[in-house]
Amino acid sequence: MIQKSVILNFPRKLVDEPLVSRVIRDCDVEVNILQASVTPEEDGHMFVIFKGEPANIGRALDFLKERGVRAILPVKNLVRDEERCVHCGACVGQCASAAFTIDKDTCQVVFDPDRCIACELCIPACGYGAVESVSDHLKRTGEAS
Repeated sequence: MIQKSVILNFPRKLVDEPLVSRVIRDCDVEVNILQASVTPEEDGHMFVIFKGEPANIGRALDFLKERGVRAILPVKNLVRDEERCVHCGACVGQCASAAFTIDKDTCQVVFDPDRCIACELCIPACGYGAVESVSDHLKRTGEAS
């Protein structure tokens, strides 16, 4: 069993369809919705974690793509800009999962994406803008449709 973070972008015409419940039922995948904005007035997006067998997650992604949902598979739940980071440790103090830690030898902030639970408490803690959510990063860079 694996977990995979996924950003789903739903065209406006699909927001009324029960696609996530069909993924859960038909593909035998658990879906943990971490962030969502889905309304009939505009395109929707969800940041989710799929949990299940690799083949089932693959089937779920194929199912969604066939219906017109754009799936973005981030490597990390957060994007960290090393050039903006001053290693002050403010993010470390907010990180309950210990995804952000301070290396005792170098006194540098280290990010472990495997430990991140995408709570996003580190984002407002960082006064330097060195941490942002994947969805905000995609919007800012124009990579999200």
